[in-house]
Amino acid sequence: MSTRVRPEQRRPGATGTKTKVQPIANPQDLAMKEGLPSNQDAERFVLASILLNDSRFSEAAPLEPDDFSIERHRRIFGCMLDLQALGEHVDSVTVAEELARRNQLGPDGLGYLASLTDGMPEIVHLDSYVRIVLNKSTLRRTIFTAHKLANECLLETAAPKDLLAGHLAEIQELAGRGSRLGQAIADIPAVRDCGKHEIEYLRKPELPRGAVVGLTGDSGSGKSTLALAWAGEVAAAGTPVLVLDRENPISVVAERLERLGITDGSLLRYWGGWLAEPPPQPNDPAVLDWVKPCEPRPLIIVDSKVAFHGGDENDASETRAFMQQCRTVADLGGTVIVVHHDGKADTSKDYRGSSDFKASLDEGFHVTNLAGPDGRLGTLCLRSYKSRFGFSGELLYRYNAGRFVRDQDPRAQSQTISERLTELLRANPGIKKTAFEKLAADSDLGRNKARDFINSGLLAGKIRREGKGNRQRHFLVGEPSAQK
Repeated sequence: MSTRVRPEQRRPGATGTKTKVQPIANPQDLAMKEGLPSNQDAERFVLASILLNDSRFSEAAPLEPDDFSIERHRRIFGCMLDLQALGEHVDSVTVAEELARRNQLGPDGLGYLASLTDGMPEIVHLDSYVRIVLNKSTLRRTIFTAHKLANECLLETAAPKDLLAGHLAEIQELAGRGSRLGQAIADIPAVRDCGKHEIEYLRKPELPRGAVVGLTGDSGSGKSTLALAWAGEVAAAGTPVLVLDRENPISVVAERLERLGITDGSLLRYWGGWLAEPPPQPNDPAVLDWVKPCEPRPLIIVDSKVAFHGGDENDASETRAFMQQCRTVADLGGTVIVVHHDGKADTSKDYRGSSDFKASLDEGFHVTNLAGPDGRLGTLCLRSYKSRFGFSGELLYRYNAGRFVRDQDPRAQSQTISERLTELLRANPGIKKTAFEKLAADSDLGRNKARDFINSGLLAGKIRREGKGNRQRHFLVGEPSAQK
């Protein structure tokens, strides 16, 4: 239809009829026209990324089916929305099944779904393509609104004021569509106008509010148990807690809760792998919808990173993409603890995998169990290796009968290696020298320093030795001897 069509000219007072102009009633009728704004590659990238990894669905949340320019794409995305709302997994098979149920699959439907993901690279920033799809859709809808208004003006269906008022809501809605993804630079408010700017803590200095905290350590170091103890403390103080656990079996979790005297439910929810639905990603819509109305903002524990990451831990892009999910929660005001393993090499002792893990943290603590490698919980040393809040040094936690008690001695935060070696020997009375050196090395204290500590302690009379040859065992002076 050409917008050059004008009402038939007639003399004032003469009878006659206006030129018949049929309004466009369906925006999809207009979408069939060639030359309208669209980017089918961006649409494909969005659909394919979700088909390959449905945890990325939240990144496409601003979109609706009608935002896609192709009818087939609209049907596919509509099925995705419905499957996601039902809690079903979204992939090529489930979408094809749903399309077939609706009699919308077509003869090459499954093949077309497969072609969407064929050769698709890993896309880190999906929001860029979502923005393209949304912008093109907004342009098409604006064109439709303009045509509709032009038709009504040509037909003179109402007074000009009423015509404009009738379309005002549509125009305002179109103007606000871009705000789903961003805002104009000129409209960015001052930082101090965006809310609280004072640093607040769930637990000082370990858990700043609205931060991403890494808790790393060797298997059996006690990091998961310590994180759960913090969760119980935080929930008891009135802050909601959600634990997302893909690492531990229900028997282990139940034993920890019982031992720590924690009852889940109400303010502390535990989502483990034993439930019908596996624990979701940190930025899953179900998680974000729970975080937003929470007051105060909640604590979320992710245990462990490798179980949720799912990709190559050494890949910087994949690591950054996963950590951005945690940042999304932190930007909403929540606090996230990511439980992660340390590396084996001396150069990667703090954490395993890409350095983008550390770069994405606000706080990072390495946990060492000074009680030794036998799984017993004793004295835990938390060494800070990253802090954006100014903390540095170490913290000591002493575990006893289901309770973690932080050492209140102000010197504990800067405890010397000698003091830590003393704690290590106290926790392992009767240990052989070579075993003590290995234990010290595993605890980031150094094999040579452990050797010097034993030798100097023997000379100073602070350490005593029992036995002969390779059976020699070492004790702090004043500590009881080994049982015969």
